[in-house]
Amino acid sequence: MKMITLAFVAVLLLCSNATAAIKIDNHQAKNMDDVMSLGVIYINHNFATEQEAEVAIENDADQHGAKYYHSILMREPGSNGNMHVSADIYR
Repeated sequence: MKMITLAFVAVLLLCSNATAAIKIDNHQAKNMDDVMSLGVIYINHNFATEQEAEVAIENDADQHGAKYYHSILMREPGSNGNMHVSADIYR
């Protein structure tokens, strides 16, 4: 019974990773239909790297039920290292 439970949990974990939001590029974002847009998400945090910011945006997009996201990263001058991250999210 323990083996069946462990196998079931493993399958659930694999399925949850398979539904992660996918990053799209500028060209793909321009071709997305407005009907598919879920809006824009914003994060203002002190990230060490752009890669950390990308992970945060992907996680936030997942929480909003997005299938795709197009991120824009920008460091604000004089913000003590805070990175303002925004992304268009799509269903």
